[in-house]
Amino acid sequence: MLEKKILAALSRPGSLSFDGNEASAASIRDNFAQLKTTKLNGATFLHDGDAPSIANTRAKVYPTGHMAFYNAEGRRFLGTDPGGHPLHEAKWSPDPSTGETCLEQARMQLDSLQWIGVQPRSRTFQSQIDIKGQPGWEDMTLEFLREKAAEVWRVPLSEVNYFYTKENLESLGDGKYNVKLTKDSLYALPDGNFEDRKVFLSFMFQVNWARLDIIPVVELFQSTLPGSGGAVFEFLWGIYEDQSREVALGTLRYRGLPTYPSTAAYNIFASFFIPKAPEGEDDILRVFMDTNRSHEVTWTPQPNPPWRYFSDDSKLCLTVHNGDIYKVTCYDETNPIPYINRTIGGNPSCQREVLVSVNSFTLVDGEDRTEVSFHPEWNVNPQTELPAKIPEYPYNWKWFFNGFPPETDNIKSVYTVPFYPEGDAEIDEPALQPLALDQIIYYMEMAPGMSARLEKVERVLVHTFDMVIAGCIDCTHEREYTVLYSDPELAQKNAHQLWDYAAKRKQLDNLKKVSFLPERKHLEDVYNDKYGMVFKWIPMFYFQDRGVCEQILASSARALLPGGILFLVGPKPIRGLFDHYGLDCLYDDLMMNMPFYRQHLKMCPENLIHQDIAVFLVIKRGAEDEQSAPEAGTPASSPQPELQTDFASEPDIPLRGFNRDE
Repeated sequence: MLEKKILAALSRPGSLSFDGNEASAASIRDNFAQLKTTKLNGATFLHDGDAPSIANTRAKVYPTGHMAFYNAEGRRFLGTDPGGHPLHEAKWSPDPSTGETCLEQARMQLDSLQWIGVQPRSRTFQSQIDIKGQPGWEDMTLEFLREKAAEVWRVPLSEVNYFYTKENLESLGDGKYNVKLTKDSLYALPDGNFEDRKVFLSFMFQVNWARLDIIPVVELFQSTLPGSGGAVFEFLWGIYEDQSREVALGTLRYRGLPTYPSTAAYNIFASFFIPKAPEGEDDILRVFMDTNRSHEVTWTPQPNPPWRYFSDDSKLCLTVHNGDIYKVTCYDETNPIPYINRTIGGNPSCQREVLVSVNSFTLVDGEDRTEVSFHPEWNVNPQTELPAKIPEYPYNWKWFFNGFPPETDNIKSVYTVPFYPEGDAEIDEPALQPLALDQIIYYMEMAPGMSARLEKVERVLVHTFDMVIAGCIDCTHEREYTVLYSDPELAQKNAHQLWDYAAKRKQLDNLKKVSFLPERKHLEDVYNDKYGMVFKWIPMFYFQDRGVCEQILASSARALLPGGILFLVGPKPIRGLFDHYGLDCLYDDLMMNMPFYRQHLKMCPENLIHQDIAVFLVIKRGAEDEQSAPEAGTPASSPQPELQTDFASEPDIPLRGFNRDE
């Protein structure tokens, strides 16, 4: 039976995509009869020679039935579940300059059957600094420069020293220095491999994958596909265990410039690795959440991490931890939200829960229930006690669609994240919307008298803000919100986010008057009504057509009540039409000058932006506004959060509009 499972896993179509791995698999298959079998600590090793070592082990079967396969150098090239479904694949190659073995590429299969990939050393960023002319510049050392960088960046000196070694700070003479920093990248792989298509998701700080040294975290955390973190850490845990089998590997630390600590990051770290606080500290989470101290927490591998199991028959993926089902993902459903086990402390989303009994578990989706029998390979503990009580809510997320959500594509639903370019390309419109929303929220917080104006708003229209619909809706006040959407997958995702956010805060009663309507059916009727506030985005492909832009502005102005608020994103020159339509501009900012975009550039410094796109806060004149209205043409620009002077590419914590407190 073991031989059958191993040979089937090595021959499964789609499991191997990298050059050389098929040869490694064939070598194991062809020489299987000559391999010795040794059992250690509940695991089974298949190896050459008398005893298993890193060099001669060809396969390892864990006590759970999961399998790992190794090439001639003892490097893991494939990991699978007990049924042979691939979890990850890696390609190891000699470094061209040093000859040392390094990770060339790796890919991981998500619960949804989609693939993501890691590309080590994908990009090196370089810039030059010139300290000539500063007092005492002739005697400034690299140590002094690192100290100044730590001061400007507001990060610990130890972290600057870690990432900026002599190789990263190269003296060019006469006070000039070349500053270099190499990063890894995370990609989505729609076709399952790097060759056909790859979609950039985020940069990560460089990891020595051949001998792990840090815990990597993506910088653009909102751009990752669902389940990416667990899949990457599953691979990370596996190769840590491989590398420490004979010679102990050092403890890992979470490092970055700066780090982006969160409770979600801590929880996923702690699922695969055991945290340890510095000497004399009791509250590990408090230390971790301090950006200046996150690196002080050390991490060692859990003896029994979460394990994933795929089922072709049921079309689902289970995550089991210590014998308990943590979550279940049905990969043929159009709703990508997994079912979570509340009984063991999980936090279900949109009433999608898993209830475990003695011989089966039940998937609960509101009123719908589906029972699935246990499979012996899943190693699930029967649950005899009563399951946690499911909370009652006044309505579910489908309420926002009048009970009839749009038809969606299950694969498109996985890809409802903002994608940013990897290099010097212009950011696409959907990915700009989170940046614009940050500016809009800043206007709400900073504009004089805005709080009093918002209190009077009873009806709101949100149109062409599909990526950030949920961020435009205030859960703390009962208002009537009309949302026109054109992308059903984004609409569904935002409805999920909005419902979860309000349910967690017991504010669902404030959202009973929120309606998501398809644009193609309701556009005319919606704009024949009146609103106290409008969120409107003018698509960039209209920017060169003055007539269309004016028509959009005119329709938005007509839909506003006197004294109404318009948050508009469009071409900068459109400001010249505001007075004609009875609109007063309070704030007006090009997106390229906004601090939120500048902070994004610290993570993707080569990204470009449409030079004319601007964010406006506009008020429609009413009888009470006429006397205080500014003269036509009076420039208006918002006060901006102060930015620090850059040292090379200054790191900073990114801001996003929706749920910034989380």
